[in-house]
Amino acid sequence: MSKSPIIIKAKDCFPFENQEGNGEAIQYFISNQQKLNLFHIGDLHKDDDLEIAYFNTKDAKWYAGRLVGEAHFIFKDVEYKIIIKPRFGNLQLFRMLEEVFNIKLTKSKSSIKKQDDYQYLIKQLIAFLWLNLLSKANKHGIPKHNVTKYYKGAIVRGRLDVRKSIIPLKVEEKIVSRYTEKVVDSNISKILLKAYKILKADYKLSSIKVSLGAKNAIEQLLASSTRETYLTELDFKKVKYNDIYKSFKPVVDLSWDIIKKKNFSNDDDKSSDSFSFFIDMAEVWEIYLRTILKRHFSKSGWKLKKDKIWTYQNKDFKRLLIPDIVLERDNNLMVWDAKYKRMEFDYYDYDRADFFQIHTYINYYHQSKNVIAGGLLYPLSKEFNTDRQFKNKSETLFSQKTTKTKYLIDGIDYTDLNEEKVKREELNFLSRLTELQTY
Repeated sequence: MSKSPIIIKAKDCFPFENQEGNGEAIQYFISNQQKLNLFHIGDLHKDDDLEIAYFNTKDAKWYAGRLVGEAHFIFKDVEYKIIIKPRFGNLQLFRMLEEVFNIKLTKSKSSIKKQDDYQYLIKQLIAFLWLNLLSKANKHGIPKHNVTKYYKGAIVRGRLDVRKSIIPLKVEEKIVSRYTEKVVDSNISKILLKAYKILKADYKLSSIKVSLGAKNAIEQLLASSTRETYLTELDFKKVKYNDIYKSFKPVVDLSWDIIKKKNFSNDDDKSSDSFSFFIDMAEVWEIYLRTILKRHFSKSGWKLKKDKIWTYQNKDFKRLLIPDIVLERDNNLMVWDAKYKRMEFDYYDYDRADFFQIHTYINYYHQSKNVIAGGLLYPLSKEFNTDRQFKNKSETLFSQKTTKTKYLIDGIDYTDLNEEKVKREELNFLSRLTELQTY
């Protein structure tokens, strides 16, 4: 076995470096997709089309997919480390998360940018996400539910239970009453507490500044005196949320991901050195876009819709349509799909399936609403300019004059990235979409 691992690096959606002679190791990495520790920041979980890496026949190279993170494993008695970084840098990833959670990172941006230990960075990111999801959820305290309890004594507590009081009244001169008491949901508290202990021991949670909301929730968990037991998938699936505690679902889901952390190795190799930590950049990109679009367009009366549309109900070919972003004002809609793919305005960047998917969504809504605009939104890898945008925008759907729906490919210019430019390009992007309201 080699003394130091062979390192294979890539930026997401770009070819791997040092892939010559390491194709088999990359294939092994792909074939063990189910063993990846994939941590979600929301409830999108679009794993159905997840592609961690693929072979591009056009240039005969292995390309990374949309996941970022690190996997360390043994293959044919050789150590490998695969590192996939955000193609626009760590600062942009953390900026998107700041927008999603509406919070400023306590860590200095310079230290994030210079961080070489990517496993450490991903672990810190997971711990940061967990704390902020917990703080965001803790509006009404740790989830509780009502439990019926009985009291036997000389006074009534709650409501008298006549049937249960007959014998005690004769024998002990006591009555039985029934009352309800709110108790901490044991499954939720066990899952959260277990995740907290793992994060504290293995993810350096203590090095992150904890908000008052998260601190209060942790204190409640520790005070709940929940007996630590072995947690199963059934315990997780049995978790129910009433309306007041629905905000806890994201942090409970992330906690379960942390608890069930898998070993990235073959069945014969149970080495503790075989690990993987990944997050889905497509998920981050979509939630980020939803956040900034909702915040921006709500000022002018638009509302963000969350639609799951079953088409052809009761038919063998029924299908579920889930548009990424739908904005509604009165009878007017804007329909967008967030695509975290390479967009350099080359011919092959315009995916045929994506094209048909967004047109399906737009045509569905056209049946009952006025769709004023729609299209695909990307992180742009080539500098934005107005001449190119003219070629990526149609004033009517299909360039036919049958509708007034504008169709376009747009996004945020992430070339030559720095903090000042990111803010400027976000505003430019939002301004371009705002202009579409003139109908």
